[in-house]
Amino acid sequence: MKHVWPRSGRTLRLAQLVAAGFVAVALGIANPAQPVPIYTTLFGAQLYYTGGDLTVDVLHSNTVYDEVLQLRTALRTLDVAEGSRVGSRVTLTERQLAELGINVGDELQFGIHVRDTGNDFLLGPGHRNADGLDHAYVRTGRNSIFVGFEDLLNGGDRDYNDTIFRFTGGMTTNPAWVPRATTSTPGAAVPEPSALMLLLPAAGLLALGLRKR
Repeated sequence: MKHVWPRSGRTLRLAQLVAAGFVAVALGIANPAQPVPIYTTLFGAQLYYTGGDLTVDVLHSNTVYDEVLQLRTALRTLDVAEGSRVGSRVTLTERQLAELGINVGDELQFGIHVRDTGNDFLLGPGHRNADGLDHAYVRTGRNSIFVGFEDLLNGGDRDYNDTIFRFTGGMTTNPAWVPRATTSTPGAAVPEPSALMLLLPAAGLLALGLRKR
């Protein structure tokens, strides 16, 4: 059977369709899908700063002890929120965090200080605590992260609900999701080299179509 090329009147249309396909593939490579967070409860988990303000809500208190949520940095330890003040909210601004020496990608070392006993219990691996045990869980939500603490040495009753806080804003439990620093102009999208290579044939097909027209 004799092969018949598209008539000249259809050449431009064919070129445009093929070019559009190349552009779609190129844009998909230049803007890959973002990872989808998995909502789960983790013991011994850590929090990492992703930029912007942080908001802390005191959701629940089920303890007879007087305790305070603290943020530990290389410069100092900041008292953030009183555990007994259920319903209260505290906002840590981006400027405050910068003044504490916290940069994007740094761990946010939260913990509770129990004033009655003098004990400190920190987020993260259990070896950070005097008894070597995990004293907090981290539970990711749709737009928030929930943290519950156990405030007794040697694990107490291990219900991890003595004080529960909700964190919203620039933080994540996965350091791989922390935005990477870039030297490009803010807001300027830079396509990957492979995307540019795919755009070249598309431009050529458009030019060919216009010439044949």
